[in-house]
Amino acid sequence: MKNLLLVLKYEYLTCVKSKAFIIITVFLVCGAFLSSMLPGFIADMEVEEIPASEEDKTTIAIMKGSYDDEIVKSEFGTFFPDNKIELTTEDRAAVESKVNDSEYLFGVEIDSPMTFVYITRNNSMTDSNSAVIAQALKNIYTVTELAKHGMSQTETDQLMNVPITGQTFSTGTDQSKNYLPVYLLMCILFTAIVSYGQFVTQSVVSEKNTRAMELLITCAKPKELMFGKVFGAGLAGLTQLGAVFLTVTVSFTYLGSSSIPDYVKEFLNFPPETMALALMFFMLGYFMFAFLLGALASFASKSEDLNGLTTPVVFILIAIYMVLVFLSSTDMVDSTAMAVLSYIPLSAPMAMFVRATLCDISAIEIIISVALQIITIVVFGILAAAIYRMGVLMYGNPPKPAEIIKMLKAQYSQNKAGK
Repeated sequence: MKNLLLVLKYEYLTCVKSKAFIIITVFLVCGAFLSSMLPGFIADMEVEEIPASEEDKTTIAIMKGSYDDEIVKSEFGTFFPDNKIELTTEDRAAVESKVNDSEYLFGVEIDSPMTFVYITRNNSMTDSNSAVIAQALKNIYTVTELAKHGMSQTETDQLMNVPITGQTFSTGTDQSKNYLPVYLLMCILFTAIVSYGQFVTQSVVSEKNTRAMELLITCAKPKELMFGKVFGAGLAGLTQLGAVFLTVTVSFTYLGSSSIPDYVKEFLNFPPETMALALMFFMLGYFMFAFLLGALASFASKSEDLNGLTTPVVFILIAIYMVLVFLSSTDMVDSTAMAVLSYIPLSAPMAMFVRATLCDISAIEIIISVALQIITIVVFGILAAAIYRMGVLMYGNPPKPAEIIKMLKAQYSQNKAGK
């Protein structure tokens, strides 16, 4: 235990004193601080929008057919308030020519009370004018028909524009409210697991390059070395994350609070239980991948070998992240696929975090998932220590997966025979 604490302390101090760690921490803290000032700067830069003059408005040409001029201008003016509505008696060919020459933004030919032709120069995929024109034409038809029954346009407008208000009451979790904060925390979770897992790999390779590992292995057991490295790097990661979140909390609370819009405050108002879950699943995910990455890094004789050994593990984590982003951004957030992923140890830290914050699940489901992850961490830790023990004195080309499995079996047989 004493050696474990010594290794942990050494690894922690090595991480936090490194230039890269200090530079990244300062950069993140400064970014967090400046972000609290950003809403105020944006608010100061906002200027009151000046309505466009009639001369500046782009023109929409309407070939109105048999409809009343005032009704057509009124309804199209309502749906296109930033444009000048011009009723024209020109034929379609003349309107098409002016649209092509950009004299008109677009043209509308009303063939009959319920049909129209939308004339535009370029019909882009995001062009919604046709749907808006259809709604305007529907209103014109309604107003015209009601006028035949003695209802004035004012009465018709009041009838058609009755304000409707509604509220949404959710008996479970409000995904629309929680999605963006949870997505942000999941991104941080993913980035933190990958970043701090690399601390372990870099430490193992640097010690092996300097042959310091050979000296360390004579002073402490492989388990103490591996667990000490993982715990030390994890503690350094928590220190960095704590500094960033503390800066965000203090700066937003005391410096930028008055200038932050309410919707931003609501977005950044993470419930304590959500933050607690994020911290717990970060630690679980970090330990799993850190043990894997650290074990593989022990086979690298030089830094150039590191990417080839650890890339498959990183790719697995990236693939899991991409799948979870897709599932959580659709109606499949509470699907069977997401439920299965929340129990598979490698995907469980992020998948169960998403389900626990966006879905109604029982506490027992979270407990089972956490228990499976803890068991996996223990297994990975023991395997990582065994692999670390084999790779500590191994130099040359990195072994292939089949060779690693063969060496593990041989080591297990030796340990069993020794007992």
